[in-house]
Amino acid sequence: MINKLQLDDFELSYTSEGEGSDVLFLHGFPSNMYFWEDIKKELTDKFRVTVVEQRGYPLSSIEESRISDFNIENLSLDIEKLINELQLTNNLIIVGHDWGSIVAWAVASRGNVSVEKLVLICGGTEFPPTSVYDNLIYRDGQHYITTFQNPGLSNDTLSQNLDLFFRSAYRVTPKINYGLLDLSLNNLFATHNQDNKIHNIDIDSLVNHFTNGMKQSISWYSNIDYNIKLSNKWRRVHDIEVTFLFGENDAAVKLNEKMLNRLKLSGKNVTVKEVKNADHWLPLTHKESVISEII
Repeated sequence: MINKLQLDDFELSYTSEGEGSDVLFLHGFPSNMYFWEDIKKELTDKFRVTVVEQRGYPLSSIEESRISDFNIENLSLDIEKLINELQLTNNLIIVGHDWGSIVAWAVASRGNVSVEKLVLICGGTEFPPTSVYDNLIYRDGQHYITTFQNPGLSNDTLSQNLDLFFRSAYRVTPKINYGLLDLSLNNLFATHNQDNKIHNIDIDSLVNHFTNGMKQSISWYSNIDYNIKLSNKWRRVHDIEVTFLFGENDAAVKLNEKMLNRLKLSGKNVTVKEVKNADHWLPLTHKESVISEII
């Protein structure tokens, strides 16, 4: 059963099942709370498992939103309020995928709630400034994060064919040389063809879930530069246990030497693992890797 936590200007949707130590799951883009369903089923007999549909996603949308509503401070506050409301204080582990890892890192860094461990998948600690992406021009256009700085236009483009968008986003990525990979919006999110395999996820359900578009979830990306300023107030080297999981074949979030060094310096108890034959959707294909880090 989906529950609602009333916040200032919207309701945050979540489920909480089971008993024992607390595990909190935070999805990324373009996903929803159901992304964790298979992993959740494996854990509810051992843990109290809480799953959130984050701010701006369909089940937690804001009626009259502004782009600034989706900054990292607001995203963190939502989760902190949920943790306090549900008293998720029993050795809390936060598991985040993609953008969910950024939110989880911020929650732990802010220090307003007690977190025992972080498991961060196919993500990191925070995004670099948009200027990094502005310089990346591909055959089919600018880097998708640069395009996402205009969430209205990006949403209009992607919403023309949500089925194509989700099939492109969730296609299986083989192991290839990504040196020249086109990370433009059109190439990543609008080029699926019948030769591309799709991960085991219900595309029709995703299309129906996002029938009103994705402007609010895309707006998360439009706050990257603002988030850097906000994070200056709480950015620190972590002393809690942190595990970063990356997919060997992940095209969007690569575990290169620069990323590896930065992550190792981000905390005193950090482990970084690359999962073979996994891509960006590692929780769907290698759920045992995620579960083993929790248990």
